[in-house]
Amino acid sequence: MSWTPNEYKALLQGAQMKMVSDYENLAIQAMYIRKAENEKRLRLTDLFDAEKARKRILAGDKEWKQSKKIDTSLYKKAQADMKVWADKLNKKG
Repeated sequence: MSWTPNEYKALLQGAQMKMVSDYENLAIQAMYIRKAENEKRLRLTDLFDAEKARKRILAGDKEWKQSKKIDTSLYKKAQADMKVWADKLNKKG
């Protein structure tokens, strides 16, 4: 069976949409697990923003899997604080 370019493009988009749905289902599962363990407030989009990923796929963005932006500011602050702490510890000893 041969496909036209438009059919092939639609097939690829459909496969990518299925992957987004799978990620969304995994995020839902993780949310339920976390809720059961911690009872903290957690939104589905905190894990994976499926709607944003779908929009990025339809716009032709190849990096649609990165639909959840990771904030590294706390990590950088912790690293800086640990460096200050280590410097103080080394000066005393």
